[in-house]
Amino acid sequence: PGEVDVAALQAAKQRAVTMLQLAATLEVENKDFGISVRVYNETAHKLPSGYPEGRRIWLNVVAKDSLGATVYESGAYNFATGELTHDEDSKIYEIHPGLSPSLASALSLPSGESFHFVLNDTVYFDNRIPPRGFTNANFETIQSAPVAYAYADSQYWDDTDYYLPAESDSVTVTLYYQTTSKEYIEFLRDENTTNSAGQDLYDAWVAAGKAAPVVMEQATLKVDVTETVGLPEDPATPVSFGLSPSYPNPFKDRIQIHYNLPQKEHVHLEVFDVAGRRVKVLVDQWQRPDRYDLEWDGRDQRGRRSASGIYFIHFRAGGKTQTQRLVLTG
Repeated sequence: PGEVDVAALQAAKQRAVTMLQLAATLEVENKDFGISVRVYNETAHKLPSGYPEGRRIWLNVVAKDSLGATVYESGAYNFATGELTHDEDSKIYEIHPGLSPSLASALSLPSGESFHFVLNDTVYFDNRIPPRGFTNANFETIQSAPVAYAYADSQYWDDTDYYLPAESDSVTVTLYYQTTSKEYIEFLRDENTTNSAGQDLYDAWVAAGKAAPVVMEQATLKVDVTETVGLPEDPATPVSFGLSPSYPNPFKDRIQIHYNLPQKEHVHLEVFDVAGRRVKVLVDQWQRPDRYDLEWDGRDQRGRRSASGIYFIHFRAGGKTQTQRLVLTG
């Protein structure tokens, strides 16, 4: 105090907010089942950028009926507590670094995701939206490829579908940015045992509004939901769950993969080699109940032909997992 130009700091803060509001473009499209939301990255780096001191952006979707009552919400944020709700439909863009099992063992610490940034040697998840000019090969070279998520070469946007209740009359979509999360601040507070710095930081975070998120962009539109999510009325639609046999197996060029969903689920379908390394992400999205058919051409995430040998399809949805063995021939 007394050595700070408050007006200059506030002006800088406003410039930062203005830049955030230019960093993304939001598109919302009406669908029979609700809406489809596309977020474009308008920056020259991943969105959000930088190492993740809890920083993140996310979509908040609120649908209301004709009387103005809320009938659906995803990505709800509690400004009083600083807590972000992780519901089944939530779309949060962030990176999750952590400790590998080998390093964790050497340090006598638990492996997995961690806020110990100086120690972390592994990225467990990274779905931040790439910039224009993105290629998987180039981002792998700089050790910044997507992890447990997939973007095609040249893709600088991400799409999310929201299945809304039939009574929905309007929807508001807000793209939020937050500098740091409650979880990170609490981690610093609790890990610091040498002095009061951790508690001092936590108190300052509370006094400053708990790093309240900033609105990057917002859109409101009328909706007319004519197709609701549930078991399809078509009796031919399966009620069983999971993978069906893939064919041909063994295969040389392409293999057909089939699976059934009796209800809406977030589906993860990935290919791993015998060493447990992820070769390619085939599906990572919410899907409606239906039969699904797709193929794998034997190529990895970068489009390179995989070597002949044994591979595994790993299917995960609704808390259930299945694995299927594949054989790729020369």
